[in-house]
Amino acid sequence: MANKIYNIVCVSDENYIQHTAVMLCSLFENNLDKKFIIYLLTTGIKPETEEKLQQLCKLYNAILECKTCSIEDLSTLPVGQWNTIMYFKLLIPQLLPNNTDRCLFLDVDMIINTNIITLYDISLNNAIIAAAEDMPDCIKYKKRLGLSQTKSYINSGVIVCDLQKWREEEKKRPIIEYTKAISSMITNEQDVIALYFQDKIKLLPIKWNMTNFYFNRKPKIFPKYLSQLKEARKHPGIIHFASPIKPWFKDCQHPYKNLYKLYLKKTEWKEYKFPIFENMTPWGRFKRIIRLFLNKINIIKDGGYNLK
Repeated sequence: MANKIYNIVCVSDENYIQHTAVMLCSLFENNLDKKFIIYLLTTGIKPETEEKLQQLCKLYNAILECKTCSIEDLSTLPVGQWNTIMYFKLLIPQLLPNNTDRCLFLDVDMIINTNIITLYDISLNNAIIAAAEDMPDCIKYKKRLGLSQTKSYINSGVIVCDLQKWREEEKKRPIIEYTKAISSMITNEQDVIALYFQDKIKLLPIKWNMTNFYFNRKPKIFPKYLSQLKEARKHPGIIHFASPIKPWFKDCQHPYKNLYKLYLKKTEWKEYKFPIFENMTPWGRFKRIIRLFLNKINIIKDGGYNLK
């Protein structure tokens, strides 16, 4: 459909807005024939920052809608190592226009590496959302939540949402009220999604949310996805930089880290200077570099990344 609009939702703040720009640039560059409306859910960003992001979107004929959200009503929810703004994902059907029937949520620590039409238009059947299953660590998360192991626990970095169905569910059981009621059980918004959307989740192929753990020499992955792994490593649809040493650090070793630099150069943040994440002595860093090199050429085989 030539006039179809693709609704993209992301959550960010001033600290992550550069990475938001890079993610959006990768989305636009790989989908030049599409019309996007970007809904940015935020606690607020500087006017000059918003203007930079607006200019990027205008360059690709996309529309940017910044939605300033309050965390006051969410302030009692647990955050662990994360940030309260992660719960903004749960507000999507309320914050987007009522006539919006579908959207794609994307975390901002990602690179979109392909055309997203097959992802966006995936048939949900009776499901409300579609997302990729989380890594095997979620087995213990399900136990903590009292959730059957046959139920789905997803990585919430990429979510296709049927907003009409979600709104119908919201009428029966408001998700924020539900979240507050179970706050003693949860640690983040993924826990809420697993419980709230039980039996209404469609699982995506892993290529649509390739986290760092899938690129490890010994990947953290459920055996049922191993048949998808080789192709997904070579041709990931979405690369999710989910570990602490992300590609905006000089010492990141991710095999697709250069894609971040590629798209960064196309944004207003192109003069960014890459800091080092790990503080090490020169000798310690030299040993790390040698070990990484030996690992890369298979002289040693420790953790590390692997594209084979």
